[in-house]
Amino acid sequence: MRYAPCSMRLAPGNLILYLKLGENTMRKLMPILAMTWLASCFAQTPQNLHLNKIVAKLERGQLVLGMWVSALHPSNAIGLVEMNGYPTFEESMSKPMIDYTLIDMEHEPYDISTLRNFLLALNSKREVLVKGNLQPNIAVLVRFPAEGNQPVHAMIKQVLDVGVHGVVVPHVRNAAEAEKIVQACRYPQPKGSSLEQPQGTRGASPWLCSFLWGLSMDEYVQRADVWPLNPHGDLLAVVMIEDEEGVKNIGEILKVKGIGAVIFGPYDFSFACGHPGQANHPEVLQKWQEVKQACDLTQVPLVGFASPENIKQKLTEGYKMLLFGHDVANNETIPKILEAVRSR
Repeated sequence: MRYAPCSMRLAPGNLILYLKLGENTMRKLMPILAMTWLASCFAQTPQNLHLNKIVAKLERGQLVLGMWVSALHPSNAIGLVEMNGYPTFEESMSKPMIDYTLIDMEHEPYDISTLRNFLLALNSKREVLVKGNLQPNIAVLVRFPAEGNQPVHAMIKQVLDVGVHGVVVPHVRNAAEAEKIVQACRYPQPKGSSLEQPQGTRGASPWLCSFLWGLSMDEYVQRADVWPLNPHGDLLAVVMIEDEEGVKNIGEILKVKGIGAVIFGPYDFSFACGHPGQANHPEVLQKWQEVKQACDLTQVPLVGFASPENIKQKLTEGYKMLLFGHDVANNETIPKILEAVRSR
């Protein structure tokens, strides 16, 4: 089920009503009729429509495209919305565009207030009106400073509470760390729930995040669970493999219920394996391939790094999620990648 396009055409029944009531009466009723029409368009978001566009496209088997974001000025958020244009729902699901942003707060300042203002500016009323539903054209993931072996609970709670769609945790080394991340993303589940484990530890105050998602707090709580553990969940828990221990344990990490995607960090791994700064060293590439094979085996998406030079190779290798371009770098990359995907 999804929203059908809404129309205010004057149907035969309405024409009869118009003739009976007269022009003056109908003019008085038009504001009420208009509000009724809008309510019919947006009365309720269907439960099976994912508000996280990454999840929605992955479930359809479609390629998901994203870009790095460092500059969290509201004007940058507006520019990203405008870059995609204002597609219909079906266009937004099929046309290559920026489907998500990965906001870097690991190597950039960790500032929740700035993140909140960026997310507020990313909310577009025009986008909602054209699509006919509450799914943003751009989902938001945030990478924060805490690593997998450090306390992550508070940072996960803060970024989720301002309305992001998922978290990216650097340097995850084993299954215990991965499970801790999933738990921090989840609210404690109701007694008797078939999805009770891993037990959620997220504190509950979904005031701002529910507002940004266009939901009541109760509706947000129902949706704010990790996918694919919860098939109806709209949160994504992403782990980064950047150490030899993480590669060694990748099989066990991927067994953790609730891990939605994986990123291999070649630059950090080059330091970990004794070849600092050599992201294309054969040993780095070999371990990267080991992680990809494990992800392919378990059908957990591995995020690929795309460029105009390697985009065809990444598509041939079957990547379902790609990350390319940077809001503060040479943005000629973005149109080149989008064009390459369109023409494949």
